[in-house]
Amino acid sequence: MQPSSNVAFLINSLEGGGAERVMCKLLSIMESYFARQGTAVHLILLDAIEEAHTCPTYVNKITLDTGGSLKQGYIQLKDTLAQLNPDFCLSFLTRSNMLNIAISKKLGYRPIISERVNTSSHFPGGLKDTISKQMIKFSYPYADTVIAVSEGVKADLIKNFRVPEDKLTVLYNPYDIAQIEALAAEPVDDIPARSYIIGTGRLVKNKNFSLMIEAFAKSDLQDDLMILGQGDEYDALMAQAKALGVSDRVHFAGFKSNPYPYLKHARFFVSTSNAEGFPNAIVEAMCLGKAVVATNCESGPAEILSEQYPLQVDSFQAQKHGCICDTNNVGGVIKALNYMNVEKHLNDYAAKSAARAQSFSNEIFREKVIATISSDQQQTGEAYVSAG
Repeated sequence: MQPSSNVAFLINSLEGGGAERVMCKLLSIMESYFARQGTAVHLILLDAIEEAHTCPTYVNKITLDTGGSLKQGYIQLKDTLAQLNPDFCLSFLTRSNMLNIAISKKLGYRPIISERVNTSSHFPGGLKDTISKQMIKFSYPYADTVIAVSEGVKADLIKNFRVPEDKLTVLYNPYDIAQIEALAAEPVDDIPARSYIIGTGRLVKNKNFSLMIEAFAKSDLQDDLMILGQGDEYDALMAQAKALGVSDRVHFAGFKSNPYPYLKHARFFVSTSNAEGFPNAIVEAMCLGKAVVATNCESGPAEILSEQYPLQVDSFQAQKHGCICDTNNVGGVIKALNYMNVEKHLNDYAAKSAARAQSFSNEIFREKVIATISSDQQQTGEAYVSAG
């Protein structure tokens, strides 16, 4: 690749979410590479809203004020990219991706997009979702390169959104285990007094904390349940815990900018999502040596916990690196919780988690990013998963 004078990265905002965190990680991990190339790096934010993540200081951050509007996004972003004249623009999230592709056709730079969620599951139904899916279907195939965050996301883009397979590459998220361990050692004063298991994420329907609470209430566990996150399902989940008679054992701790001390002190980690792109929280728990119970949702958990995609699960299976349950199957989750409650199983899977976490290093991530942004598009780095 020839050194570039300017490259651009694009995301809706830096509010508190997994994609936003990964964007900042990507820029941090790539700092030495861009310095060697003599490249000026710009991060463009579409929306001027409160930031929960910090952009590295070497990056020129440009904040637009589009108010979530595609029209305003097109107008403001086109002017900004015209001034920057980047070699490529790499974007995260649907709105940024569609704008990136559309504007690239006018300005002539290389549009590289990254899909962070299982697109079909993320837009499950209704008129607005149907329109969004049609817009994706008619824009994503025109990207120069499409980065899928998992094999499941890649398969969905090929099957349902007409993205050519030769334009797709899979890039799992990066994890700095030493940094996570250091953050986990920070003191906090609101750890539950009793032993607890933990789940994290936005309190929204797709994360299906309702399933987690019901299975927890009906399981043999004597532990408490701690849930980190905020969202519009909070009141309903509180009411559910009360109705099931476990309100004194379920702790809603809200959003934590540093969730790792809470993960560190938990017995094991639980995810009951209906849909994911690549679930950061699962791997972060594994980085701290926590055993994992997760639903086999599209996509990511099966790839992380079994190294297989696709994977068929009936009720519950103890897999290579963790326990996987059928989605929306309370019986399966109950069985998995009870299985992991056995100390031998718990200790075995804690060790397996720590070993598996090594597969998601910053070094492997850096190699694949360099290969992806290189103009020859030749892929390097190790394969993460056996697909088939």
